[in-house]
Amino acid sequence: MANLRKSLLITFLFSNGATAVQFVVTIVLARLLSPEEIGIFSVTAVMVSMAHIFRDFGVTSFLQREKELTRETVGSAFGVLITSSWAIALAVFLASGPASRFFGQPGIESVMEVLALGFVFIPFGSITHSLLIRDYRAQHQMLAYVTGTTAYAVTAIGLAYLGFGYMSMAWANLANIVATALGYAPYRPKIAPWLPRFKGWGKVVNFGAGAVLGNGLHTVNNSVPDMLLGKLSGPHDVGIMGRAMSTPNMLTQVLGPTLNYAVLPFLSKSHHAGESLDGPLSRAVAYITSLMWPALAFTFMYADAIVLFLYGDQWRESIPVVRQVCLMMAMTVPFAFNNAAYMAIGRPYLTSLPTALDIILRCLGVYLLYDGSLASFAWALVASSLVMYPVHMGLQRRFLSIRPTLFLRSQLKSIAVAAVCTAVAWMARHLAFGWPVAAEMAIAAVVGPISWVLAIWLLRAPLRHEFENALKRFPSLSTRLGLS
Repeated sequence: MANLRKSLLITFLFSNGATAVQFVVTIVLARLLSPEEIGIFSVTAVMVSMAHIFRDFGVTSFLQREKELTRETVGSAFGVLITSSWAIALAVFLASGPASRFFGQPGIESVMEVLALGFVFIPFGSITHSLLIRDYRAQHQMLAYVTGTTAYAVTAIGLAYLGFGYMSMAWANLANIVATALGYAPYRPKIAPWLPRFKGWGKVVNFGAGAVLGNGLHTVNNSVPDMLLGKLSGPHDVGIMGRAMSTPNMLTQVLGPTLNYAVLPFLSKSHHAGESLDGPLSRAVAYITSLMWPALAFTFMYADAIVLFLYGDQWRESIPVVRQVCLMMAMTVPFAFNNAAYMAIGRPYLTSLPTALDIILRCLGVYLLYDGSLASFAWALVASSLVMYPVHMGLQRRFLSIRPTLFLRSQLKSIAVAAVCTAVAWMARHLAFGWPVAAEMAIAAVVGPISWVLAIWLLRAPLRHEFENALKRFPSLSTRLGLS
């Protein structure tokens, strides 16, 4: 467990460090490239991103959840990954010309050809990446990640400065993939062969097909709001809705890599040891809700300040929708680890069932509630999440043997922590009424974390145990607090 905690800390630091670097690169490229050049790459990247759903074919999840791995099993997984990735590479390459002609942009063909080449190299890093996660070796992943991120930043800015235009981002993407694969090479476990094995695919393919189906439906589900709103309304409302969705999702971008790191191998090891997932999953839910619900509460209370500070007055329409999205996300947070749990017990096809139902409920909700206003559309999404809450609990009880009473009790302290943070945010906002938006955000940046930590500590929420473990590294302070 100590090794897992260390890996989580490392993951939090390097994932957010990489996000910061990419943010800086984005700012620099915005000054070196024209909107048209960035647009050509963006359109191409969106099309190619769909191919990534099928590229992995569930191999990384398979390697993380399998009880015992042999050199032959890993070799077979490598063979499946090579075959699926190279097939996608060929498909993307062949589609580059037609896609370019369809959009009337010759540059799309060149960008797609380079991005297709990336699929050729991805498998050589993916196998090691999965095995390192399985063993909680985040420190080695960090070094590979730093290598790839550095290569991306240097290539993107350097080529853009030299006048390569939109191709600078395409080559930077390829440089990232190749450098990351090379960064993983020294840490490749002995169990991982350098050559793929083209036998024993049955188990890998059977598991992978379920994972691909689940990931594909998840991508469709994420696209439903844009597709429906684009059809029913127009690009203006799609833009407002997209901005409203992305604002609370910034929390996921910051915390997501850490929260999801090693969840699958951790739950898999518990399952293979014959342990019920009741306890581990309930604790994980207690942790994630005590992190995400207070953050969503502050986002809800400061929605107007956040939108105006980050995006400007032209996005004011998204403020009420941001609050609705916060409510929607709050109802989905407790089930963030369900898909990993279904994978852990060897039932990847179960990940598709709730997603498919959510797609149907979203469409039905829009049909029944949408009156032409953006608010009614957002309430339809909230209603879908509300209906899905008991559905998720029923699936947990049926397939994971998760007792509803224990599951609900695990969230009580998180509700209390979120209530405290909401009250503090309300008071801070009223005390700073009429202040500049920047000042309000500065107050929130100070008051938010302090109120959260105090609430966790005083209410004895489960995360307090992690605080205590961290404080024990400082003997004098832990003694004063009565921890040692």
